[in-house]
Amino acid sequence: MITLVRLIALLCAFAVANARADDLFTNRPAFSPAEVPARESARCDQIRAMAEGLGEPDERIDLSVDGPLTAVQTDGALWYLVVCNLPDVRVMCVTYQSNDMKPGDKVVIKGAYRRVDPNHALLDPCLASPLDGSEANPASPAK
Repeated sequence: MITLVRLIALLCAFAVANARADDLFTNRPAFSPAEVPARESARCDQIRAMAEGLGEPDERIDLSVDGPLTAVQTDGALWYLVVCNLPDVRVMCVTYQSNDMKPGDKVVIKGAYRRVDPNHALLDPCLASPLDGSEANPASPAK
């Protein structure tokens, strides 16, 4: 009897957790659970509103963004690819390769989301690929 009660309690807790996760992503199609493809990528002008009220999630969530690169830099080990400018949220993708992408190239970046401040977000680890659909050689994620 006690085992059955524990099983029912566990199932109820699981159902509540899933309902909260579904609520988290309902009006945020560019956000998704870790390693799950987003329903769609956000444009720069959509990120601020989509992230409104998100806070610091307990578990990793991913964000997918498309737009032109505004900056590409390296420290010799990692590459830092930036999309979006103010007044939109600037998003930095941390990855191992640039794949020869340059500022102005249209890309899609996808990765673990962390809001740094009201105007900046970080995706680390992150994948980046040309927006033209050629994702044959996407940048490897940073670990």
